[in-house]
Amino acid sequence: MRPSLAQLVIYFLKLGATGFGGPVALANYMRTDLFERRKWFTEDEYEQGLAIATALPGPMAYKLAIYCGYIAHGILGGVAIGLAFAIAPFVLVVLAAFAYTRYAASDMVRGLFYGVGPVVVALILNASLDLGVKTLKREVPAWIVAVVALAATIALQRELTIVFVVAGVLGIFLFAPQPKPAPAAPAAVPPSQKVSANALPLLAAALPAAVNGMAWQLFAFFFKTGLLVFGSGLVIVSFVKAYVVDQYHWLDNRTFLDAVAIGMISPGPVVITATFVGYMVGGFSGAVAATVGIFLPSIVLTIAGTPILMRYRSNRRVMGFVRGVTVAVVGVLAGTTYLVGRPVIGDLLTVTLLVAAIVATRVAKKIPDQVLVVGGAIVGLIAYPLLRPTWIQ
Repeated sequence: MRPSLAQLVIYFLKLGATGFGGPVALANYMRTDLFERRKWFTEDEYEQGLAIATALPGPMAYKLAIYCGYIAHGILGGVAIGLAFAIAPFVLVVLAAFAYTRYAASDMVRGLFYGVGPVVVALILNASLDLGVKTLKREVPAWIVAVVALAATIALQRELTIVFVVAGVLGIFLFAPQPKPAPAAPAAVPPSQKVSANALPLLAAALPAAVNGMAWQLFAFFFKTGLLVFGSGLVIVSFVKAYVVDQYHWLDNRTFLDAVAIGMISPGPVVITATFVGYMVGGFSGAVAATVGIFLPSIVLTIAGTPILMRYRSNRRVMGFVRGVTVAVVGVLAGTTYLVGRPVIGDLLTVTLLVAAIVATRVAKKIPDQVLVVGGAIVGLIAYPLLRPTWIQ
């Protein structure tokens, strides 16, 4: 039995406020709660939503939530769930950013992030390795594209959007799977789930038309980020770092890593890091603009793309383009991991934390990322006043 819109909104408000563990954990929560326990969706609907969320750019768990709202209550449901899932993490991160601006210079806060920085780098590296293993496999063309993206990122110390576009176009020809004989015709999309030209302007109304100056720049940048980046929230973090720190110089590397850490230990999608960045750069209006920018593409693309991908998700050219972009993401992520790590690995303790976190993520995979971050924070709080590392920015 389908849930009411109010039931879905309440569920995703709670999940946004209490859902720790990253995209895989959030997706599993949804499977357990919405399919297995409450029977609001069928197994086929859940699996189809997971495939669609993976194929589209943006944070996977967030797109899966929007998909659930959309197939249950159309465009209104998708938009409502998108807002409900993001509101609690937004409030929590704004409060954290407010406190950070007042106490960042204290020894306690410096010690906190002294230990957290290497752990965050290890987790980004782990995301890169996982994505690489799943994507590149043993295909030589995939490795070549990834290595070129890696070299360009390290050499230029920034990410180039053209790399993703070119990789996607090449993917149409290099990575498209062989055609399968006479597939069955896809099921028709229910009329209530079709996107009409008259309905889409309702989504555009969410654009922060009243903002200007820095808030508008933040919105435009994070909107572009949400449109272009595939993969987990940590992949998006690497993309953001290439611009926010290296190209635009809105934040220094240390503050950016602090932002990532706060995003990781907060509930909900990891890309809520954008809220912290927006607050640090442009105050509350900047936080709002960055948050709307990073999440709006997922809402628009999921609602507009679900009917299309339900029909054409097996199209070999579409699959090739998506895979080409993902291959490039592997290289860019590896390159930005190196750039992120350089300023935060400066002594034996940080090297030890980095190695320990890498080993933990590879060996004890059931340990939540947040536990590792908290562990690094505890070590930093103890060690910082004793060691007084002068190399920290």
